[in-house]
Amino acid sequence: MDSDVLIKLTKIGLKEIIASMLEIYIPMRVYEETVIESKGYLDAEKIQENIDAGNIHISGSSRQEKGEVDSLRLYRLGEFELIARDDRKFLNYLEKYNIPYLTSSSLIVYLFHKKRLTGKDTIKYIDSLKAHISNDQYLTAISEVLRWER
Repeated sequence: MDSDVLIKLTKIGLKEIIASMLEIYIPMRVYEETVIESKGYLDAEKIQENIDAGNIHISGSSRQEKGEVDSLRLYRLGEFELIARDDRKFLNYLEKYNIPYLTSSSLIVYLFHKKRLTGKDTIKYIDSLKAHISNDQYLTAISEVLRWER
């Protein structure tokens, strides 16, 4: 998981639910971006608490690259099944090379599919992300929930 998705899920209060269902690994560089370089922010404190509790694991060593570069490197080493990321330019790269990924909104839809969220709560969380994700991601997530609610 990269910094962008981790911070978004922390802000809307879903990180703990996701951490209870999935093993979350972040590259060392993502840890540095979200905790070390963000000291004093509530998000940074919540992420550190999750790391201390063993709900988020740090993988690899810092290379002072961007978090997404470190995520890609660790994926290629075979340490991860997929990458969680929202940046369209990076997602285009992942698609080009058939690298599996999830976005923050698709992780929320996943919780709905696993019956950890009601349809109403899922839409509420997706709505809370609306200002931080593309319109395409937003509309796709909402339509997926509505399709599965029938």
